[in-house]
Amino acid sequence: MPMERRKFLIGTGALAAGGAAALGSGAFSRVESDRDVSIQVATDKYAYVGFNSLNNTNSQNYTGYDDNGHFYIDIGKIPEDEYDGRRTGAGVNSNSTTWFERLFRLCNQGKATATIAIDVAELDYHSSSHDGINDEGTPVVDVYYENSHGVEESILFDSSDGWTGPNWNGGRTLEPGDCEDFDLKTQTYGINARKDEPLVEGTAVVVADSPQASGGSGDGDPTSDA
Repeated sequence: MPMERRKFLIGTGALAAGGAAALGSGAFSRVESDRDVSIQVATDKYAYVGFNSLNNTNSQNYTGYDDNGHFYIDIGKIPEDEYDGRRTGAGVNSNSTTWFERLFRLCNQGKATATIAIDVAELDYHSSSHDGINDEGTPVVDVYYENSHGVEESILFDSSDGWTGPNWNGGRTLEPGDCEDFDLKTQTYGINARKDEPLVEGTAVVVADSPQASGGSGDGDPTSDA
């Protein structure tokens, strides 16, 4: 009888060990756990990618924020009531280059390095038959900054056909807390004025690419919408 009891206990131990291995495989059908989540929506001025008008004539006249706090650029006809009935401008000159220096500022207000660029794929070029390129082969509209050597570097690209602006250097890389002021110029060579038709209108997408934040290596190609 004692011998049989010992055999039974050994057998039970073997079963217990096998049961532990089965239960420790990590398999489960359903788990529900409560965790706190908080996501804040901010206006463009205070979001992770900050859009800022500047305290100069160009920026104050041609940029602003709509009722939802979304930043916009509007270089168009000047309302007559701003000049007490005097003749006002209706747009940029044809067959010319017009510069709007220090038009706006973009800031990296996140926690990781980000490369910022502007996708113009959604813009409509009403007065150009070359889909954003003028008769001299340069962009009708270009947004750029001046690097430390005083060279203009464009941050424009077109995701629909792979087009990038002149002097494209993969966008502007900003460390957390850094900002950059951007200029805009129009080049209307071969483009004539058309009454009540804008040169360019639509939506441009500002892209902030931060692959390091998700563990990626980053190759300078803007892929994430901001």
